Amino acid sequence: MNVHNVLKLLHLIAVVVFLGDIVVTAVWRLLADRTREPRVIAYALRLVQFTDKYLLVPSVFALAATGMLRAHLQGIPLWTNPALAAGQVSFMLCGVVWSQMLRPIQARQLVMAEALGDASGAAFDDYLLLTKKWFRWGILAMALAFGSMALMVLH
Repeated sequence: MNVHNVLKLLHLIAVVVFLGDIVVTAVWRLLADRTREPRVIAYALRLVQFTDKYLLVPSVFALAATGMLRAHLQGIPLWTNPALAAGQVSFMLCGVVWSQMLRPIQARQLVMAEALGDASGAAFDDYLLLTKKWFRWGILAMALAFGSMALMVLH
């Protein structure tokens, strides 16, 4: 097995982990919120933080490192090929949405969920308003992530 194949395998594993984490996070959030149980919601939010830290973030670094290294070793110009450049920009924008919008909302919602006594009243309504905001930003992040993959694969 040569270096290119090892890097390709590592890159594909990182893609699966990255995209899988994004999709599973959305499912966990949706299912937890539907229970209207603050303890379940808080648990799901803690799981999201855990998987972000131990799956999402490492997969981002692995994607960037293996992708750039493979391109460099194969002499592929990442920034002069429009599809590859757009894919990289899309990947970076996904990271901006995650770090600047999704993570802060998740952290705020975790505090709210841990403080909720029950799933009724103004506090829970505020939580649900943030959930709607989180899902809108999450859909954008997911579109950017899958769009990045499509641009990279189909160039």
